[in-house]
Amino acid sequence: MPTTASVAWLATATAGIALDVAAARMSSAGSWVLVVYGIVITVIQVWITREALAREGIAAAVPVANSLSVYLQSLLIGLGVLLGLILLVLPGLYVFARWYLAPVLLVRDGGGRRAAMERSWDMLLLHWPAALGVGLIMFVMSVAPLAVELAAPALAAEYGFAWLLATNLVAAVGIVGGYLASVGLLLNIEQPVSTLQEIFG
Repeated sequence: MPTTASVAWLATATAGIALDVAAARMSSAGSWVLVVYGIVITVIQVWITREALAREGIAAAVPVANSLSVYLQSLLIGLGVLLGLILLVLPGLYVFARWYLAPVLLVRDGGGRRAAMERSWDMLLLHWPAALGVGLIMFVMSVAPLAVELAAPALAAEYGFAWLLATNLVAAVGIVGGYLASVGLLLNIEQPVSTLQEIFG
């Protein structure tokens, strides 16, 4: 699993670098670049989720070729979280926590995006604080480089590509870590004897 996680980390970082370079050179096509980036990292998400489940002897129902379904589900979840944040911050965080397992449930069980979101909502009725904590930690890790760049824009100008490389490598840790953490949380809810060590070890 460490090798698989490393490959996913490097692939995610590479996709981030490509996004940054493409966005800088093609400002008029920025939205399409974001869509392509979203699909690429969703393919990585589905692949690493399948690998983590396979390590536990679980055959995932959704193949990597059907990653678009997970991508569309992510858009639905994002809209729900955004609506909650617009109404008030706390509802948005609560919705984020209750739907945190939806992607891994969709990959594992299939059955459609809405059904996976409903299963996640039900499963995290009592465990949503854990999902919120894990999700926020991974989210902060993935956006920390962007926050540093916004706070100190001179760094990007001074270090150029080295800064771009470093920030994407750090952000990829949070992104891939979030995928693996969701699998670990699911397994620990369903099978308390399972530990994150089994996923990451």
